[in-house]
Amino acid sequence: MEKRNTYLDFAENDYQFFMYNFNHGVLGTSMAALGQNICERYLKHIISEYAQPCSMEEEMNKKAVLHAHSLKKIMHFIKEEMHIEIPSDASNAMKIIDGFYFTTRYPGNDSFIAGEEEIADAAEAVQLTRKFVLEMVEQLENAN
Repeated sequence: MEKRNTYLDFAENDYQFFMYNFNHGVLGTSMAALGQNICERYLKHIISEYAQPCSMEEEMNKKAVLHAHSLKKIMHFIKEEMHIEIPSDASNAMKIIDGFYFTTRYPGNDSFIAGEEEIADAAEAVQLTRKFVLEMVEQLENAN
């Protein structure tokens, strides 16, 4: 059987790494960016596997959102284009960490070094997003 490398596969791999380090107190500013990236990958899995464009414009929108790093933009696509409701706790947690991917990687006007609180926010968002996505994948798979 052919092995696929899906967004979910990458998200799960990074999730294990992130949570192991978080649970063992190994914290670094890159974990904030990684947390946002993990949430992106979980959400992008739903889009990549289950969004069914009906036109060229919809296909282009799908491709564009799969290249986005904004959690708000990705969540908006899932809500508005796929009509999937994201639980408010997961949505709110992702809104808190949206932007960590850019602001914790390089120096600049909006950059910062993530501390324990921001990394804890990222961990909460990752866990809530993972729970939502795994439940949604199961629901979507059972519908087929």
